[in-house]
Amino acid sequence: MKKTRVTAVAALLLGGGMLSVGGCDKVKDAQSAVCCEEFQVGGTITADISGSAEGQVAAQAVADFAGIASAAVNDITAACRSMAQDLDTDKATQDAAEAKADKREKMKAWCTAAVTAIGSFKAKAGGTLTVSVTPPKCEASISAKANCQAKCSASGQCDIKATPPTCEGGKLEVACKGECTAKAGATLSCEGECTGECTGSCTAEGGVECDGKCEGTCEASAGGSGPQANGSCKGTCKGTCSATAPKATCTGSCKGTCSASCKGSATASVKCDGECSADYEPLKCTGGELKGGCQVEAKCDANCDASVKAKAECRPPEIAITFSGAADVQAVGKLQATLKANLGVVYAFKARLEGMATIAAQLSGNVDAVADIKAACIPAIIAAAGDAASDVTDSVQVSGSIVGSVSTN
Repeated sequence: MKKTRVTAVAALLLGGGMLSVGGCDKVKDAQSAVCCEEFQVGGTITADISGSAEGQVAAQAVADFAGIASAAVNDITAACRSMAQDLDTDKATQDAAEAKADKREKMKAWCTAAVTAIGSFKAKAGGTLTVSVTPPKCEASISAKANCQAKCSASGQCDIKATPPTCEGGKLEVACKGECTAKAGATLSCEGECTGECTGSCTAEGGVECDGKCEGTCEASAGGSGPQANGSCKGTCKGTCSATAPKATCTGSCKGTCSASCKGSATASVKCDGECSADYEPLKCTGGELKGGCQVEAKCDANCDASVKAKAECRPPEIAITFSGAADVQAVGKLQATLKANLGVVYAFKARLEGMATIAAQLSGNVDAVADIKAACIPAIIAAAGDAASDVTDSVQVSGSIVGSVSTN
């Protein structure tokens, strides 16, 4: 029965008979019956949309996923438009790209123009272009996954300590009430008291050997001369040092990597990504794939994955652009300037969307989970899921073409 209903709605949608939002009656009760006000791409879904928690999870997954996918198209289009214009693309090509009514076709047109312009300027500049990229790292929230899995559970609960998730290919950060030590062959990320050498920032009232910016008092020491002309500190910083000196011991709170162990207490937890000797709470998965957790129905769990991936916080990539042996200095300057301004957006979305691409098919496959959702919202959800899948596929393709245009000579 459930599949029949969704199939019928899908057929109505694909056949061009979608419920017309514009034709809704102005009378509030009638409007509520035939219009969907509870679903918005990128919005927060409330219980008003569905009679079941699984249906709410499915609707939220589509809303979250579609929101990021749509933003990717808009932002990549803007980056490609900027590069094409900065690199003197002819007006006719620009006008033709901007005239595209479909947003994905517009993105493709602008990015094709950008790829052509980049190639022309590389040839004009001569020499060798080198683009070095430190990939962006995305952080997936453990609590977001657990809260979503709780909605999928018959009991309405999810104990992540009883069934802890894993972070495949990345690092699982925890809040540890005790001592945290590095796993075999790994460095230890620490936000707390480091018992060894701290690489990163250190906050210590008693002072720490510093080789960076000091927010506090900088004094000369045996290893340094004190305040520097550029405003940095090379000496003892009594306060917060943004970059400790090599082999510095942080007697206060370290935020970076620690060569030994990172310590907390029964009342104060430390954030780390190693093995915790006491009670701990999983916080986030960085640079990897969040797996496992509470055992729930597979389709509902897949929808949770879609929401968590879409809501992941991603650090922007670090990009360095250099030329060697260039013949046209002016062309080099224009190309470097626009690449520095726009490549970060392209690389950031490329990494994010490649991880989301596998989820797109699952969203469409799990569409029967919305069968008990308010009838007027089903066409909107189906349409949003389809648009999101296309947005992701096309965005991955064009971002790959831009990356390819700067990585070959």
